[in-house]
Amino acid sequence: MMIRWLAIVLFALALAWFGPGPASGEDIAAVQSTLYFGLKSDDGAGVSEQEWAAFLAEVVTPRFPDGLTVIDAYGQSRLIVAEPDAIKTQLTKVLIVVHAPTPDAAAALAEIKAEYRRRFAKSRVFHTETPVAIVK
Repeated sequence: MMIRWLAIVLFALALAWFGPGPASGEDIAAVQSTLYFGLKSDDGAGVSEQEWAAFLAEVVTPRFPDGLTVIDAYGQSRLIVAEPDAIKTQLTKVLIVVHAPTPDAAAALAEIKAEYRRRFAKSRVFHTETPVAIVK
């Protein structure tokens, strides 16, 4: 159910971003950037819902005003450096943005990650990108 809902939301966002598209019905090439924001910070304070909402409004939305998706998640990863067998778990915000593959979009994503780390004591951000086609 969640995947179906996510697909519908991403399609709506992509349609809003790129408009009606070519009259020929051709697919539109785009990039889906997914950023995973860990809510635990190195200083132990963590990131509250209010702090996340302010970050989203002040930093993310101005850079991608045409649309984005945020999902609450629970993540875990292996601590390779400190303790090779230790698993670190934390609440996570997943940000999904479908955008044109431009240098401006790449710069905006880099700014978002840098500001998150600055504001929240070097909290972790994991970033993936996938080429996608917006199907008309």
